[in-house]
Amino acid sequence: MSALTHHLELDDLTHLEAAHLRQRLADLIHQYVRERSVALAETILCHIEALCLHPSDCRDAEHLCAYRRLACHWRCLAEVQRLREQQGDQGWRP
Repeated sequence: MSALTHHLELDDLTHLEAAHLRQRLADLIHQYVRERSVALAETILCHIEALCLHPSDCRDAEHLCAYRRLACHWRCLAEVQRLREQQGDQGWRP
């Protein structure tokens, strides 16, 4: 994902209601469990980062810290999935 595309997606996402972002995030995580991909992991990461930047959400330091830890986790998952896809290993499938 290019930096420009990532920035544009974040900008678009921060205009959504925080509750709507959280619901989309939950749906995306459920989807990732069924069909892992780098693109999906990066989309999840964009939603988490949008929640971190959202003007009406994350004003509490604990919530912001939790979202940042979650973002770090999804950054790692995206990289692991990228390596698996490059090696032709799709990993565990239900």
